[in-house]
Amino acid sequence: MNDIWDEIRADRESGARRLVAEYGNRLYAAALLLCGNTADAEELAFRTFERAVSRIERYEPSGDFFSWLYVIMLNFRRMDLRRNRPDVISVGTPQELPEVCDEALADTLSGLDAELIRAAVGRLPPMFSEVLVLRYFEGRSMEDISTIVGVPVGTVKSRLHNAKAAFREVLASNGMKDLGGES
Repeated sequence: MNDIWDEIRADRESGARRLVAEYGNRLYAAALLLCGNTADAEELAFRTFERAVSRIERYEPSGDFFSWLYVIMLNFRRMDLRRNRPDVISVGTPQELPEVCDEALADTLSGLDAELIRAAVGRLPPMFSEVLVLRYFEGRSMEDISTIVGVPVGTVKSRLHNAKAAFREVLASNGMKDLGGES
């Protein structure tokens, strides 16, 4: 089987179609959690795919391909936040959230509307929302998260602990379901 990066190198158009087919839903779901609204999430995912295709020569096949895409997406998101782009939370029709990998978190969130969850994640500082999405919605290990966000594992653990506390606080301040005291 031809690896996707080889296909992109050989035929950018065909490779780009395969890239979006294989990773589109997953990347868009993560972007939606980070951005909080569909328009910004769609733009972020599109820019990520566009950059991945244009810079495929920089990908080292020894690494995890989705992690490489995720780093590109996080870099774009961080640039957008530095430029102080307004993050408007959509009030449109909620879409499904990605399957949550953490059972306790899934049980807690099961009664909440997907739009409310996205809004709560969107109100977190980027360093918290990044680790929260990677750990609980992407199912990434602490080591993977460390590599993706570029900080030591201990920092990831600290950020994750603080992210969960901040997430609970955002939910509580908006009259949403409490996540309980687990961290």
